[in-house]
Amino acid sequence: MKRFFPLLLATAVLPTLLLNAQDEAKTEPLKGIEGSKAPALGVQTWINLPEGKERLTLYDFPSKVVVIFLFQSTCEASKKREFPILQQLVKEFQGTEDVVFLAIQTPFQDYTSNSEFMLKPTAEEFDLDIPFGHLAKTKDAYSINVAYETGGTPWWVVINKEGVVEFNGFTMNAEVGAENIRKLIAGEEVE
Repeated sequence: MKRFFPLLLATAVLPTLLLNAQDEAKTEPLKGIEGSKAPALGVQTWINLPEGKERLTLYDFPSKVVVIFLFQSTCEASKKREFPILQQLVKEFQGTEDVVFLAIQTPFQDYTSNSEFMLKPTAEEFDLDIPFGHLAKTKDAYSINVAYETGGTPWWVVINKEGVVEFNGFTMNAEVGAENIRKLIAGEEVE
């Protein structure tokens, strides 16, 4: 009986401990490659580009803060929650030369509905005159999702003036995001 009780206790407690550990892992936010040098965008299909440009790379934005919003046209969280935040940030920083906003559709499902043909209607729907790109996540092809270790869509990436990823996450708080963008423009550290 003395041996049975510890075994019974371990059998009862161990699954609970494992489930709690799994729950903590699920609630721990993904950080992707935060703190690392930003990899290439790899995007070939763009709209709303500056005059004379056919595509963009991070090299086009030396010493600028780059805010990238990754989305899928059919993603409800992108449309209902995060695109309005992008609109707010773009409006707040309009005319600021030290920050650039990019929206990149990164489909990993429903490729027909999330095609490059949805870039213009999506930009128009949200009244955004910023560069919109398209790079699908497909097997054996470069993927911004893989390079930045995203958790899907919507996803935000903020790159500082030195080309280091400062923020890499699922959602953006508009006020905190704006404050941190201002800090990055000023060359200050963010939390």
